[in-house]
Amino acid sequence: MINTFTDPLELRDKNRNEDVQKEYTAVRAGEIWDKFITLLSQNIKQSEIKTWFSVLVPKSFDDNILTIEVPSKDFYGMIEKRYNKKISAIIESGLLGENGRLSYIVSQESLFEENSNEHTEELKQQTKVTNFKYPYGSQHAVQKDAEPFTSNLLSRHTFENFVKGESNDLAVATAFAIANNPGGSYNPYLVYGGVGVGKTHLVQAIGNEILKKNPEKRVYCLTTQEFTNQFTTSIANQKFDFSGGKGGMKSLDVFYRSLDVLILDDIQNLEGKPGTQDFMYQIFNYLYNNKKQIIFSSDKPISQLKSITERLISRFQWGITVDIQAPSWEMRVAIIQKKLNEASINDVPEDVIHYIATNIKDSIRSIEGCIVNLIAESLFVTKGEINLELAERVVHKFLGNVRRAKNVSIENIIFATSEYFKISENQILSRKRTKEVAFARQVAMYLAKEMTSYTLESIGLNFGGKDHATVLYAYNSISESLKKSSEVQNIISDIKDSLSRM
Repeated sequence: MINTFTDPLELRDKNRNEDVQKEYTAVRAGEIWDKFITLLSQNIKQSEIKTWFSVLVPKSFDDNILTIEVPSKDFYGMIEKRYNKKISAIIESGLLGENGRLSYIVSQESLFEENSNEHTEELKQQTKVTNFKYPYGSQHAVQKDAEPFTSNLLSRHTFENFVKGESNDLAVATAFAIANNPGGSYNPYLVYGGVGVGKTHLVQAIGNEILKKNPEKRVYCLTTQEFTNQFTTSIANQKFDFSGGKGGMKSLDVFYRSLDVLILDDIQNLEGKPGTQDFMYQIFNYLYNNKKQIIFSSDKPISQLKSITERLISRFQWGITVDIQAPSWEMRVAIIQKKLNEASINDVPEDVIHYIATNIKDSIRSIEGCIVNLIAESLFVTKGEINLELAERVVHKFLGNVRRAKNVSIENIIFATSEYFKISENQILSRKRTKEVAFARQVAMYLAKEMTSYTLESIGLNFGGKDHATVLYAYNSISESLKKSSEVQNIISDIKDSLSRM
């Protein structure tokens, strides 16, 4: 029998060599990645570099293979979808050497992996703080345990139950990147959109995800109105402060400086409040300079905020600004299905779901309200059965007497559009790209998506075999025009009126 003997010094040297090799490949990977980003910057905007590539981490470079870590499979998928050709061109240029390629490792499989039960207790937060007290202490030694700390986050607002779709994919991807690296590249983070599209859910999901990963973090969420009330109350208390500097404004200032993450909802309510804005400016500077994460939501883009000081507006623009649009038809279907599943209702006919999705389209909040009423009426009126007749009755409460969308066909839409623009139906279905025909085709595709329950693929097939990307582009193009052009608004309105008379 032969016994093998390993010299401890030899083993130590071997491990040391392996560590040195790993360190070398990591440094080399960083150098190659810097050159890669420099080349990429020649073809895409710096804002895109910051949004999509600043959170990618080079890990190693071996055998002409550059390994990059991405935050999630969803994030990787969106990079591949948007920049695959540009990335391939850089690789083909020879930067990585002969037969060079990129290899990706995913730090988390999905933005919506199931939560473990770890830290569940920390996420069971109070819904609101009714009697807010500020922890007293000096600015240099914050007494974090002077008062029980409550983050104000709702535990139900998580990434897992947030429905992701084309109307919010960038907002969700960047939100998830922040949750994995608070205070990093996307700071501050501002998400804007109309009422009820999911802004509050998303910003609170960031906070809950940060707490899940780092329960020691001080994450605090409140509305701008609550922030204003705290500020004005502190000013009033300052006049009658006999606590030796432990109360009033100093206490409020100390509290906000102690935070790791500040989430401020509805910042449009800062308009016309110069005192509150000045205090926000000071808190912002302190948190930002100390690499603490700042998260805002607004019902309008920064450019439309009025009566807010220029110095504060400029700070809102330091990080990343993303928007959430009203949910698409496919996304509304997914939301309705998810809400019904959460209520353990799994046997609702497809035509009921499609009917609600087609008619309740302004916001997620309206969809949720409709589903709550649908379930309630089914329990009291139809003994638990949910059918199309019941859905029509519930939707009527939200919208009045709506026209059943299934009566609007794509054929009628194409006919009404061709009549309006005085061109033939065949021209709309053709691949002709003159300005007039292309615009009419986009209008018809927009109306088909807006007024029917067909998928993007099905609509494309009805328009002479167009692909779903063409339909989506047409829909988004007309949607944007509707926001800016009264002429386009009138066109859509006139064609809809024509369809209602068919």
